[in-house]
Amino acid sequence: MDKIHIDSVVRSRRRSIALVITPEARLIVRAPLRTPLSQIDEAVREKAGWIRKKMAEIKKRPQAAAHAYAEGEIFWYLGRSYPLHIVDDGRGAIERTDRLVVSLNVIPDIPMALQRWYIAEAQKEINARCMYFSMMTGYSPKSIAISGAQKRWGSCSTRGSLNFSWRLIQAPLEIVDYVIVHELVHLRQHDHSRLFWAKVNELMPDYERRRMWLHENERLMRI
Repeated sequence: MDKIHIDSVVRSRRRSIALVITPEARLIVRAPLRTPLSQIDEAVREKAGWIRKKMAEIKKRPQAAAHAYAEGEIFWYLGRSYPLHIVDDGRGAIERTDRLVVSLNVIPDIPMALQRWYIAEAQKEINARCMYFSMMTGYSPKSIAISGAQKRWGSCSTRGSLNFSWRLIQAPLEIVDYVIVHELVHLRQHDHSRLFWAKVNELMPDYERRRMWLHENERLMRI
């Protein structure tokens, strides 16, 4: 059987080797600073069955098709599909009805125009949901920002600032809420320890189901 290809080795002050399969089915190895390559290769060989299984599972998951920005093409917003509808009204706007209505004037710059629209929508919806859960939990971020991150749906800085990828706004609201709660809990618990997951579970008892949905469908939102 062919040797498993390691796409990247990331060294840090961690204590043990970790194998990470990315949403693109790439293998990333996280290792302590002085770990010899022979030890890394051995760790990969020991977990070869698991690695191949995870990669196969990821490749079977639904993924976003390359956009042609044509009439009727589907775009997602809060878990609902919206067919693209192009109109010649001269306004140069994007509106969401039962379809995603785009003015003909936008077409020459439609990828960036749609991204700006998604960012604006994410700022409104995510900020509102953050405020709701902040009042419910008592966890108050110093700031909330919408970013263009492609690898992480959300993050929490050591200074208490939360960042969310605009791509998250394509997911159902319950998934958006999970990511928000996840990051709010990081304001108090910065790691992914048992204490962290216990608090997430306390606030959102079905978080595992939501987390699994995100893992299985995240490639749909990689636009």
